This record gives sequence, C-alpha cells and structure tokens, in this order.
Amino acid sequence: MAVYQAFGWDIPVFGHMSLIINTETGKKLSKRDESVLQFIEQYRSLGYLPEAMFNFIALLGWSPVGEDEIFSRQEFIKMFDEKRLSKSPAAFDGKKLEWINNQYVKSANDDQIVHSALLQLIKAGKIAQDPSAQEIEWARKLISVYKQGMSYTGQIVDMAEIFFEEPPALTDEAKAELAEESAKTVLTEFAKKVANMEIFDAVSVMAAIKEIQKETKIKGRKLFMPVRIATTREMHGPELGPAIELLGRKKVLSHLEQTMTEMGF
Repeated sequence: MAVYQAFGWDIPVFGHMSLIINTETGKKLSKRDESVLQFIEQYRSLGYLPEAMFNFIALLGWSPVGEDEIFSRQEFIKMFDEKRLSKSPAAFDGKKLEWINNQYVKSANDDQIVHSALLQLIKAGKIAQDPSAQEIEWARKLISVYKQGMSYTGQIVDMAEIFFEEPPALTDEAKAELAEESAKTVLTEFAKKVANMEIFDAVSVMAAIKEIQKETKIKGRKLFMPVRIATTREMHGPELGPAIELLGRKKVLSHLEQTMTEMGF
C-alpha cells in the first residue's frame, strides 16, 4: 500500500489495484469518463471533507471487519489487514461517497461546516465577499438549518435557494394542498399573527401556529402544510420555524400575500 498527499492528508492507494469500475456504467473508470469527478481538487472545491475522502478511498479495494464503514485515519491504521484486500475491481460509487461525507458533515464541528458552506455561498454570489457581522450570523443560522442534510457543503447553494431568489411558482401538488377548505383560514390567521409579532423569530412563529390550532381546531398536515407552502413556496424543506425566521417578516408576508392571491383567497 502506498499513500499520496491530498487535502493535507495521506490518502491510501493500494498498489495491486489497477482497475476501478464506475458503478453507474459498469465500465472501467477512465480519464475520459466525465460522469465522475476524478480529481481531489474538484471534491475539495465542492466542499467534501478530507476525513471523508480518506475514509472513502480507503474502502476502494479493501474492507474492514464488520459492517461499520466510518473510521478515522488512526482507526484505519490500527485495523488495516492486507488479507482483506480484494482481488476484484474496486467500485467507485458516487452515492456512497456522498453518504460517507454526510456522516462526517453531521458530526463535524459547527464552525468547520459554517466556514466551508459560507465560502460556497460567497463563491456563488449569494453572500457578499466581505460580509458584515450581521450577515455572517444570519448565514450561520441558515447553514445550521441545512447541516444535517448536506452531503457536501457546496449543496447549500441550491438547498437554500428560497432565501436568495424570487419564490418559485406553486406546483399542482402544492395547489391541491391549498385547495383544502381549511387552508384559507390557516393562512389568513397566520398572516395576521406574523404582522403583529413583537419579536419575529422561530419561537414566536411556532407559538403562533399553536395558537391557530387552539383557536380553529385545525391540526396536523392541514395546519402545517399550508403554512410551509405559503411561506417557503415549497412542500418540503428544513425545520419550519427556523426557515420562516430566516426568510424574515417582510418576505414571509409577501409570500403569504402572493400565495393567497394566486389561490383566490
């Protein structure tokens, strides 16, 4: 086994392993295969973590004892057994790499992920090159909302699009949810409460939704889904209270008005 330097880490390379298969095509991975990123710098640019890359590459052509595939460099050194090297071609599985990196993102120090994801947002032009302390704090909250779901920090740009772009058009599925008789009541009452909140934050937002439930007896999906769709313009997404707080009162009221107008409320 040999090693080479990447990300400042020693990455294992098994000398006998001459063939890597692209799991998506079933064919030998070659330099001309553009369906797979093949350079460490490309993964670094996307926000993959060096620890995860080490972990993934170590599993190409070798397997540990047991089912646990997440291990540190030190753990790998202790457990490595050349008898567990495979004679079969190694399989480069991009989905597995994303899964491994997600495990590391979820367990990583918050500051590390915030730093990496913030650089991605700046590179994409979503955050100013020299953000103010207030912008950094807002970005920190935004990134923390998506941390558990990111396979790599570059995903934050698309995942958080609702916070930077004009709201997308409602899908037919979303319109069907809002066509429920109770949706108009929920959104009308929620808009009133948003406008009158003394402090606009996640705690106040969730308290307002609970008040609507108590006042109208509407609950569950019929309560939460109309609020999510009307405020974020999406049917799925991060935790609702923090997402609404991050959008801000002005944008939330604008989205509510737009949604209710579209639905003829």
